[in-house]
Amino acid sequence: MSIPILRQLGILLALVGFACGVHPATAAHAAIGTDVANTEMPTLDGGKARLLGNVEADVLVFFRPNQERSLGALRELAQCQKAFAGKSVRWTAIVSSSAPAESVALMMRETRFDAAVLVDRGDALYGSLGLALHPVLVIVGRDHKLAAFEAFRSVDFCSVVSARIRHVLREISDDELKRALDPPRAAEDGNGLVARRYRAFAAALFKDKNYDKALDNVRKSLDHDPLLAPAHALMGEILLAQGNCAEAIPAYDKALAIDPAIAAAKQGLERCKLAR
Repeated sequence: MSIPILRQLGILLALVGFACGVHPATAAHAAIGTDVANTEMPTLDGGKARLLGNVEADVLVFFRPNQERSLGALRELAQCQKAFAGKSVRWTAIVSSSAPAESVALMMRETRFDAAVLVDRGDALYGSLGLALHPVLVIVGRDHKLAAFEAFRSVDFCSVVSARIRHVLREISDDELKRALDPPRAAEDGNGLVARRYRAFAAALFKDKNYDKALDNVRKSLDHDPLLAPAHALMGEILLAQGNCAEAIPAYDKALAIDPAIAAAKQGLERCKLAR
């Protein structure tokens, strides 16, 4: 079956997944454990480089220039990758050969995502992996087998990606990964629903660097559900962004006491330690 047909089939599967409520990361992709060839690919600057490195986790990020979701994903990943500095993780951005090189370079500069950019001629790699959405992140293990996929999500993308990478690095267990991907939900009563809505609004404000209003809303979230671990973690993130590690650390500790698998809280504690 040709690559164009595979791509069309992948898109159809993704659309069916959306209609059925399936998360994009599980809607269309090659099977976990599939071998990935370490092919030589052109770089954005006209050179050549291998797709995979001699590392425990190769993180491949497929994105499109001039796409708002891709812009948001790269911005989050630029912050996310800081927690893996010095670890056996290699980040690579991958764009279609049809993408304007100038637009790609501009997006990399604007988002400060620190990664080499490889050009996927004719979307051959994208098609071989059975992908159908942008942006999407693919993790390949040291054995050059597919380890994980994650499509961009507007909430907790960095936390989810971090958990997936840490799982490949064997820093967290299968159970911890499962809890990170599907954390215990608050009771489906009025307070639980309102708490999550306030938390989502606070996350959006935080991304816009409106820290004071974000802090107000995350506190409202916790007023409605004091055991909402992601809200405690977000409070820590906001306080850390304000340079207030003294108050951020208790917020992170509370988040981890409720859900030990929250990657954002673990990373925040590490950043606070380094800031001392």
